Amino acid sequence: MPAQRSKQSATTRVPTLPRVYLRSVELLTRIRANHGDPTSRTLHFTFACRTGGSRRSATEFVNVEDVPAFEGESAWFEMEKVQRGNGRRWPWWRAVRQIEPPAASSKPTLL
Repeated sequence: MPAQRSKQSATTRVPTLPRVYLRSVELLTRIRANHGDPTSRTLHFTFACRTGGSRRSATEFVNVEDVPAFEGESAWFEMEKVQRGNGRRWPWWRAVRQIEPPAASSKPTLL
């Protein structure tokens, strides 16, 4: 009878992409280090969120590296809220692409 082989203990793990669970169209506003100076560096971007009365903040923050470059102080973007991952321990927003201003107000879409 052949000898029993043990199961391989090492498994290869393929990194998975973070899951997108919310999409919306938002007006991003640039927040600069010096408010009136258009040459000062960008600290972050903000957009108004729909709180429903249960959240403390009516503003969401977006990191500079998660927004494509654009001209001006504000622009409309297609946004995605992504589950934690990629070295982040909490969900975050990222701008997918710049779009034209919407005709009517849009609501977030659950996936």
